[in-house]
Amino acid sequence: MALRSMRLRRNYSLEDVRSQMEWSLSKVVRIESGTVSISVNDLRVLLSLYGVSDPDEVAQMIDLARLARRRHWAAEYREYVSASYMDFLGYEDDATQISQYHPFLIPGLLQTEDYARLVVTAGPHYRNDSQAAEARVRLRMARQARVFAAGRRCRVRVVLDERALKPVHRPDVMRNQIRKIVDLLPDLDLVILEQNTAAETGFVGPFSFHEFDSDLDPDVVYLDNQPDDVALVEDADMVDGYKASFRALYGQAVPGDSDTARKILDRHH
Repeated sequence: MALRSMRLRRNYSLEDVRSQMEWSLSKVVRIESGTVSISVNDLRVLLSLYGVSDPDEVAQMIDLARLARRRHWAAEYREYVSASYMDFLGYEDDATQISQYHPFLIPGLLQTEDYARLVVTAGPHYRNDSQAAEARVRLRMARQARVFAAGRRCRVRVVLDERALKPVHRPDVMRNQIRKIVDLLPDLDLVILEQNTAAETGFVGPFSFHEFDSDLDPDVVYLDNQPDDVALVEDADMVDGYKASFRALYGQAVPGDSDTARKILDRHH
């Protein structure tokens, strides 16, 4: 994103960079999209092309390039998830606010291990692949540990739909799941959407939007595509639309620490 911003400030097109650097066009696109990292030597030449000469700025960019080439914490799970999901994890690592809604399931950041295993193995994709299923469960638990790590400055907001509290074939799983949600309070900004809320809320599919402190990181939305993928939405107007949807859902819900919320959770416990 920083490199793209520098290119645009110089009014260079992708083709201009390709020609000057003698790269393929796909290499330029993949570097700017974050699909591939850039070597320090290539970065120095590219920064020169963009007229970046301030030593501090050059040093900062080189540090970012070296950081980007380090092994990602979730690299061991790469064979079990899509490239778009790996990108999602990167955004989640950097977000200062994460907002999630799912109309029918407990959102992944709140799931217990047993509940996550039920979700992962319910569909046909992992029904006969226990190794992949367990890897996905471990990845989900690792995500939670990072997002809710002590000292991390990240606000997590979740609209929990009461329909997601429906019974499962093992009652202890849902009891433990509800207990975990309660234990996350007050670190978790939770609201509960009662099941008798206006029907229009059911028209909104599962999504998560991530917000960042840096001006170089525009807010993004990820759509939860079952069973094992996510789709990125970067268009500013669409992102704003999802933000408006979240505000509407959040506004119709009851605070997680209210008496009404406690009665709802007790009813399904």
